[in-house]
Amino acid sequence: MKRFKVKDFVIGAWCPPAPNEANYRAYIDAGFNLVMTYRNYRNPDKEFEVAEKLGLWMLIDTYMSNETPWGGIEPDPPPDEPMHHRARPAELRWLLDRYGKSPVLAGFLMGDDIGLPDHILENAEILLKDAPGLFPWYATNMDIERQIHAPIPMLSTQNYAYVIRKGEPEPVKRQAYCDRLGRDRRITNRFNMVLWPWVICMPEASPSEVRFQVYACVAYGAQGLWYYYFEDNVWDTRNQKPGPKHAVVSECNRYITGVGPLLIGRRCVGVFHSPGNEQPGHALTPGKDQFVRSMSDGLMAGLLVPEDKIGLPDAQPDYVMVVDKRAVKVGQPEPGERDVVVEFEPGVAGVSVVAADMTVTSMKGNRAVLRLRSGGGVLIAVDRP
Repeated sequence: MKRFKVKDFVIGAWCPPAPNEANYRAYIDAGFNLVMTYRNYRNPDKEFEVAEKLGLWMLIDTYMSNETPWGGIEPDPPPDEPMHHRARPAELRWLLDRYGKSPVLAGFLMGDDIGLPDHILENAEILLKDAPGLFPWYATNMDIERQIHAPIPMLSTQNYAYVIRKGEPEPVKRQAYCDRLGRDRRITNRFNMVLWPWVICMPEASPSEVRFQVYACVAYGAQGLWYYYFEDNVWDTRNQKPGPKHAVVSECNRYITGVGPLLIGRRCVGVFHSPGNEQPGHALTPGKDQFVRSMSDGLMAGLLVPEDKIGLPDAQPDYVMVVDKRAVKVGQPEPGERDVVVEFEPGVAGVSVVAADMTVTSMKGNRAVLRLRSGGGVLIAVDRP
């Protein structure tokens, strides 16, 4: 990832608002640092004009209507989609010629849940050769065996547990969401990729469900996030006022921005879940011989290790992301704050909360007592003798 222009923890917005200064500034105020261009939008010039003025990273969605290909260049190979197609190599080169010199261009969406055909791999190679600082981003690729041989190092899976399972009990949704995160964590660690998971911020997700997704992603080793929503959930562009998810998204993004520099370059080596009937299959269980000896009910704790230590004998966690798993459906009363306890192995000499605007009840030796919101989380630094 070091070759890319963007060095920050990416907090990206899919389906951004119309490109004007008030809308883009509202997204910056809500903690986003990157937005995508519209799909099938023939002329992103205005988007780049506003983004450059405000210093907001832009990522080009390369999909275009079959009737109006980028630069008027006939797609080769011909489109296999009924309405629009992702950019072919000649179209990508046209986009690079037109927008490649923009100081806020972060990269391109190469494809969206369609496998990895040869022309997408060729596009990734073009960027590696001609514009190595730009992201070749891909949304949901199931063909991992093909991706690990391509210069596309990010894994971003469209994790729709909070949409597909919206009517099911909360434990079912949490477990499904974490099952996908666990799968992606194992893939990124094994193949030296970077985890950029998805957070559903649509009407189907309550504030505590949004909060849980964000902090669960960090617990599983995220080094970037993509929010998926329709634009008025965060910012109501018609009435120029905050949308229903603005408060929780801003709260989460403020915290993630604060700890982001610590998360870059770290990977998750395991996630503890409190014992119960919603433990994912990969979950670690606290116990007397474990790094986490005990913790309150309804918690998870992701162990984060510098990636250059993965696989080494001294690969001990130096940070732990503790997450309160309580969340409720849309329309139900949100649970209040609660105190939780996490006790680590005796080899931990001290613990401290990182960049949190919260009440810390007690931090003594290897034992932390924390006050967490429903679905909320906090990063803990682990000190050793």
